[in-house]
Amino acid sequence: MTVIPPTKEEIEVLFKQLKAKQPDNRVCFDCGSKNPTWSSVTYGVYLCMDCSAVHRGMGVHISFVRSTALDSWSWDQLRTMK
Repeated sequence: MTVIPPTKEEIEVLFKQLKAKQPDNRVCFDCGSKNPTWSSVTYGVYLCMDCSAVHRGMGVHISFVRSTALDSWSWDQLRTMK
């Protein structure tokens, strides 16, 4: 069975809903900056660009980081963010 990946529009809508529903999703988990645009899929947290660079430096085996606006996501990855 082939799973159809989410469209960019579906990803955008989902992240808007998640940020509206949970106030903690509107600030960087590491430093508290407002309006983070990156996420650690591994931990299900939102990160600012500076902190995402730190997480990327750790390696994907520790923290797998994706942009909430630029990258494509799978349904499984999106489920971890809920």
